[in-house]
Amino acid sequence: MGWGKRYPEEQLVARHALLSTAESASLALSSFVGWLLTVSGASFALLVANLDKIVPYVHLRSFKWALAWFAMSMLLGLLSRWLGSMVAGALAATSAIENQAKSQDFPDRFNFLAFTKLFSSGLLPIYRCLAWRGYSLALRGNTISGIKPITYQSQAQALLTLGQLVLLFIAVVVLAHGVKA
Repeated sequence: MGWGKRYPEEQLVARHALLSTAESASLALSSFVGWLLTVSGASFALLVANLDKIVPYVHLRSFKWALAWFAMSMLLGLLSRWLGSMVAGALAATSAIENQAKSQDFPDRFNFLAFTKLFSSGLLPIYRCLAWRGYSLALRGNTISGIKPITYQSQAQALLTLGQLVLLFIAVVVLAHGVKA
């Protein structure tokens, strides 16, 4: 017997806590990443546009490396935004299902197999596999496993944002280190 069947109330509270954490973190990070992308994109554009004015004061090698770090930072930011949109979509779907389950017109005998088949038909293959895995775990009483991908994506978004910050800092340090004396 799994933890979910032994402790159904605790599983429900843990499920709501995980979803709330993923939602609040993802919302805050998406806004912050947007600002970081704006700053790094503007910095990158200004550096490239003013290349002829910067090169006399900064070693070309440092300048090239700084541009590479800015570009990698922007890539991590874009990946973070992509994960954030996936988390937002998953949270919206979870919320819609829970709201429907709470309504009075929700049938007493809901067929989860039919729901999973119908829902997963609109998903890409990797997410279809995750939906079926979540269904099989839910049959055994483990509803936490179905929301793990959401929370993992939210945590990956946080790590990508941290990486974006580090790369931006490295780009600035490389530029500062390359300043000619």
